[in-house]
Amino acid sequence: MRWSFAHGEPAGPLRRCAQAAFAPWLTPDDLDDAMVVVSELVQNVTQHTSGGGELVLVAEARTVTIEVRDHSPVLPEVQPPDAHRLGGRGLLLVAGITVAWGVRPEESGKVVWARLSTSAAEPAGAAA
Repeated sequence: MRWSFAHGEPAGPLRRCAQAAFAPWLTPDDLDDAMVVVSELVQNVTQHTSGGGELVLVAEARTVTIEVRDHSPVLPEVQPPDAHRLGGRGLLLVAGITVAWGVRPEESGKVVWARLSTSAAEPAGAAA
């Protein structure tokens, strides 16, 4: 699933779309973790680039992947914790929650992706 978003747009509406999309695939705890990742990756684009982006969600057996595309060539950097600085801990949260995350440069910008494991082998309600 894909959703475009504009610069400065709040992450809330995208979180709600992602929550509805992932609900059949994730336990409530896993879904909470996924929403933190969606929020952090979307907010990075809306706060640190001059344009909007695109949120892409992929659900597979035992994993979900969250990707956020933007048009900035500047790669994100994990900042060390600093008690004197507000913010700057988003990628540390993403790294702590996910099984893997990374950045893929593209011709027109970059993709920041994060993969979470899930205890569900298939969506809720699917035939075994």
